[in-house]
Amino acid sequence: MMNENQQNNNTNVPDNSDLAQTQPQAPETSTPDELVNTQPQPVAKKKFRSGFLISFLVLIVAIALGSFAGYSTGVSERVSAEGTLVSSQLGDQFKLVQQDLDAGRYSVARQRLEFIIGQDPSFPGASEKLAEVLVKQAITPSPVPTETPTLTPTPDTRNQEAIFAQAQQQLTNKDWSNLMGSLDSLRKADPAYKTAIVDSMYYTALRNRGLDQILGTGAYKTTNLEGGIYDLTLAERFGPLDGQADGLRNFARMYITAASFWDVNWPQAVDSFRQVVQFAPNLRDSSNVTASQRLYQALLHYGDQLATGKGKDQCKALDAWNEASAIQQLNNDYQYKFVQLNNTCNPATDTPSVAPTTNP
Repeated sequence: MMNENQQNNNTNVPDNSDLAQTQPQAPETSTPDELVNTQPQPVAKKKFRSGFLISFLVLIVAIALGSFAGYSTGVSERVSAEGTLVSSQLGDQFKLVQQDLDAGRYSVARQRLEFIIGQDPSFPGASEKLAEVLVKQAITPSPVPTETPTLTPTPDTRNQEAIFAQAQQQLTNKDWSNLMGSLDSLRKADPAYKTAIVDSMYYTALRNRGLDQILGTGAYKTTNLEGGIYDLTLAERFGPLDGQADGLRNFARMYITAASFWDVNWPQAVDSFRQVVQFAPNLRDSSNVTASQRLYQALLHYGDQLATGKGKDQCKALDAWNEASAIQQLNNDYQYKFVQLNNTCNPATDTPSVAPTTNP
C-alpha cells in the first residue's frame, strides 16, 4: 500500500527538468550593443527641451529689441519736435528784433538777441545783429520808456538849451575841442536831447579836429598824426568819412609806418616814403619834417650803406644820391662823395661827370 502511494507520489512530482521549463525564464545576458538597443533613448527629449529654450530666448530678445527700437523712435521724435518748436520760437524772436530796432528799443532788442544766442549760439545772423545793436546803443542811447507818460511832469530843459546854444556858437567859431566838451556835457545831462543834431555836431567836431591835428592847422601849431587818426576813427561812429578825411588818415598811417623803418631798414624806409611823397609830399610829423625831406635824408643814408659795398652794389649808391639831388641840392660832402664814387664806377672820359646840382 505504501509502495503504491509512494509510487503515486513519485508520479505526481515533476522532475527538475520539467520544473525548469515551466518557470519564467530570466533574460539572457546581452552584449553591450544589444543593451544599448534595448534601453530607452533620451536623446529626443533633450533635443526638444533645448529647442524650446532657444526659441523662448529668441522670443524674449526680439521683444526687448522691438521695445527698445520703439522707445528710441519715440524719444527721437519727441526731441525733434522740441527742436522744431524751439527753432520756431527763436525765429519769431529774431523777427521782433528788427521791429525793436526800427522803434529805437535797443535795450529790448539786445535782450532778445542775448536770449536767442543763449539758446542757440549758432543761430543765423544773431551775433551780427547783436553787434549792430551794441554799436547803435553806444552811439544813440535810448531813453528809458515809462508806462505812464501822462503822469510824468514836463522836464526842465533850460539847462540843456543853454548848453546847446553854447555848442552852436562854438561850432560857428570852429572851436572843435571846446565844442566836444559842450556836447559831452549835454549828452550827460540828457542823452535824448536833440539826438540827431547832437550826433551830427559830434561828427563835424571830430572830423575837423582830426584834420587839424594831421595838418597842423587851426588850433594846432604842430602836427599830431596819431591824435588825428584817433579823432577820425571816432568820427566814423557817427557817419562815414568823406574822401578827403579818409585819404588823409591813410597817408598819416603810411607816414607813421615809413618812420618806423628809420635807422633800421633804409631800403624799406625809402620805398615807404616814396609812397607818401607821391600823394602828400608836405605831410609832416611832430618834428616838422615833411615827407619829402624824410625821403631825401633816407636816400642819402641808403647811398652811404650801398657805398660800403663792392663792385656794382657799390655803384648803386650813385642812383640813390642822384634821386636825392632831384629833391634837394646835395651839400658839399655828398657832392664830393658823388664825384669820387663816380670816378671809380665810371672811368674818366673826355667829358667827366659832375655831381648834379639841380634843385627843382
